[in-house]
This record gives sequence, C-alpha cells and structure tokens, in this order.
Amino acid sequence: MIGSLLVITGPDTNVKFEIDPGQNLVIGRGADTLTRLKDPQVSRKHCELRVEGNKVTIHDLGSAAGTLVNGRKVTSQTLKSGDVIQIGSTQLRFSLEGSGEHDASTLLLQAGTASRKEGPEQIVELTGKKFSHYLVGSVLANGTAGVIFKGKDENSGQEVAIKVLRPVYASDEDEMQRFVRAMKTMLPLRHPNLITLLGAGKQGQYCWMAMEYVEGESMDKVIERIGVAGMLDWRYALRVAVHIARALEYAHGQNIIHRNITPTNIIMRSADKVAKLGDLMFAKALEGTNAKQVTRPGELVGDVAYMAPERTHGGAAEVDGRSDIYGLGATVYALLTGRPPFEGSSLLETVHKIRTAEPTKPKKFQLSIPDLFEGVVMQMLAKRPQDRQPSATDLLNNLERVAKFQGVSV
Repeated sequence: MIGSLLVITGPDTNVKFEIDPGQNLVIGRGADTLTRLKDPQVSRKHCELRVEGNKVTIHDLGSAAGTLVNGRKVTSQTLKSGDVIQIGSTQLRFSLEGSGEHDASTLLLQAGTASRKEGPEQIVELTGKKFSHYLVGSVLANGTAGVIFKGKDENSGQEVAIKVLRPVYASDEDEMQRFVRAMKTMLPLRHPNLITLLGAGKQGQYCWMAMEYVEGESMDKVIERIGVAGMLDWRYALRVAVHIARALEYAHGQNIIHRNITPTNIIMRSADKVAKLGDLMFAKALEGTNAKQVTRPGELVGDVAYMAPERTHGGAAEVDGRSDIYGLGATVYALLTGRPPFEGSSLLETVHKIRTAEPTKPKKFQLSIPDLFEGVVMQMLAKRPQDRQPSATDLLNNLERVAKFQGVSV
C-alpha cells in the first residue's frame, strides 16, 4: 500500500480505501467499482486515481456533479498528502503512506477552501467568531459556494444557521452589489414553507447570511435512505410537493424564481412535518463573473440531475417559474422512486437524457402511487415548459386535488 482514501463526510464516513502500487482505483457508487459509495449524488463511475510510481493523479470521468480537490473543480490533478476530494456530498481525504500528517478530523473541512491566497483564514476557522450579533458555532455542511454553520443570535438567544461564502464572491464591487440586492429582496419575505433569512452582510473577506435554523432532514438524506431501506410512502412525497408548491406560489407572486430546486434545498422539519424551501435568491446572488470563474467555461452550475431541460443550455436560456416546477417534479420523482428521473454515466449523457428521454413512470417502482398523482408529476417533468403546469398556483391546485381525492391531510 502506498496510500489511502478516508471518507470524512457523507454516508460512508470513516470507510477507508487502500491504494496499491500501480493501481487504477475507480471511485463511484457502481457495482463495478471497488468503492461502491452510497452517496446518490456520486456518479456510478465518478473519478479515478491512477498510480505511477509514487505519483497519484485524480481524473474526473465525466461525472454529473464534478470532482473537487480542496474546493476547486478539476479534470485531472496530481494529489498531495492531505488533499481533500469532494464528489457529491462525500469528501475523502488522501494520504500518502508515512507522510506523518495530522488526524483526519483536523482537516475535515479543507475541502472547499479554494486557496489560502484568498485570505489568511480558512472558513472552518470562523467557529467562535461573530458576524454582527450572530455567534458562529459548529459546522453543519460544506459545499462549493461556502460553509453552513450552526449559530446563535445573541440578541434573541435563538439558534440560527449561518452560511458563509468563500472569499472569491466578495472580491469585486459588482459582485458585492449583486449579493446585497439579492439579500435585500429576500429579507422581507415571510412564508411558512420558506426558510426565513434573518440577516446578511459582508465582514472582512466574507459575505454571510443568517437564516432560520430548521431541525429536520433534508430531502437528499431522505432519498439516500430510500435507497438503503426501501420505498417511501407516496403520501410523504405528496406532502413535500404541496408544501413547496405553496412556497413557489408565494415566491413567484413576488417575481422571484428560485433557479435551483434540488433535494438538498428542501428540509422537512421534524417537529411538525412542515417542508421548507431554502436558498431562495441564492442562485441569483451568485450569477456574477466570479461565480462563473469557480467553474470551467461552459460548465453547468447546480445539481444537473434536477435541472430543467431549458436550463441545461446555460446562461442564455430563458428561465421562468416553470423551470422551478420541473425541479420540484424531479425532486418528488426521486422521493417516489429513490432516484432522479435521469441518470447517466457522464455529464453529457445525463444532459442528453434530460433533453430527449422520457422518464420511467413512478408506478413502475411503486404500484401504490395514485394515477392522478403520477400524472401531475409526469406533467411537471415535461420537456417543454409550455407542457408543464402553467404556474405554481395551477400546480398547487392539482396537488391539493390529489390530496382531497385520496383523503390525505397536507
């Protein structure tokens, strides 16, 4: 063995994979890989480690979500001991044998810190600091755009979630103004099915936002659980669909399009089973040039598997509320079946299927789904926006009709 990969976040946390001399190690969730990760956001063959002597390089295999090394997307890169690889929601720490580095817990959140050149602090080091009157606590999640912390509003004493963006987003005045405009639009909005934005600003090299803390389970975790434990009751998916359709009806009524509805952005609150939509206006806030520089030219931003066909054509595409309806439809489909409507072995294949293929009807996976509900979901997934429900209000009416006919309280 010349090295190893240790899973430090994701469904397979603490699983270790050994790397042998001369080995090519394919990483993914497919049965024909040696890793077989459980993360549904990981492609079947996501990336590959190639060993030549003492040099180990990582190569992306055309994955849907991309491969990140220390927070930056790569197509291929030579790895150093301590590098953190992120694929989907899974992070793996690469170690060379005998390198004598620190324990994995000390490097858990190196993934996503784009570079120390962006500032003297890594985002993880913000724990214990304050943004305005919000005290930063432990890390809840780590993504491409930034890190989410649990926090506390020292004025009210309530728990909050604090999202801190990577410094690249605050390095330009135009970018800052875009962020400020988006947050000003979001701050007054209040709806039972939207995660409330409580405050936002810029401090030092960081843009930050404080949000309502929701104790519950995100839909990506629910879908992951479906894959392990079996089918989810269709009534749960219907409840999520109705609640988020209500949030969209409100947002669209304010002329706000979400742009990135995925399972990750929807949380079911444990206490009362209310589904809430997060990151409203966040996609709009990150539309600038620096956000585009974080990705390769022509690369699609967001979770491609839940992207409407028109959105796969990039920034020039016309996007309206019907793109949000598709994203919700794809999420509900995954809740019913345990998988998104379309999956491919590469980004190109996934996009091609989204644009051209017809989804398998959910009843093939779960016979108990009512025909009326299946019909609503299939219409949400129509290729052409004009073939979907015309508006979130129409969608909500259709879903509430399903609930009424089935005697389901939502």
